[in-house]
Amino acid sequence: MRPFICAALALAVVGFAADARAADALDGTLATCWSCHGVEGASNDHTLPILWGQKAKYIEKQIRDFREGDREDQIMSSMASSIKKDDISRAASLIAAKAWPKTQAVAAAAPDSIEACKGCHGSDLTGGESPEGPAPRLAGQFAEYLTAQMEAFAHGDRRNQKTMQAMMKSLKPDERAGLAAYLAGL
Repeated sequence: MRPFICAALALAVVGFAADARAADALDGTLATCWSCHGVEGASNDHTLPILWGQKAKYIEKQIRDFREGDREDQIMSSMASSIKKDDISRAASLIAAKAWPKTQAVAAAAPDSIEACKGCHGSDLTGGESPEGPAPRLAGQFAEYLTAQMEAFAHGDRRNQKTMQAMMKSLKPDERAGLAAYLAGL
């Protein structure tokens, strides 16, 4: 009986050590993310999005989209590929569990088009579900990033959400900029 207990204990210790090494490897990969996206959750470069506190399902979708070429960015595609397929859900959950950082955006007037956003992004614009899958948090995101993404959707440069392409094409550039300013100020 004793050899069996010792063997079981040894296997448990080896399994725990392997889990710890895997967690350390994933933490190391995510630390690379923070070098651009900010060690406190927000980058000084406002063309880069806030990731901390986004919905896990949305983060997971974006990682997969970058990996599979449905969303194109050379750096992000490479970074997403560095996350093992088996770790994508766990990485997304770790990022989602972090608190959304406070930003210094100025409040702006709500544009008429904001109501259409709430259908997918949630009534408080902190993320939701759309017919095409998870929709990100928009409230408090950097205006510069939001504007760039809206422009990319409008011009067909970002193609991983067909509804967003149509919606952004229907807005004028100044309407997209006003929408981004309002969202950043929430």
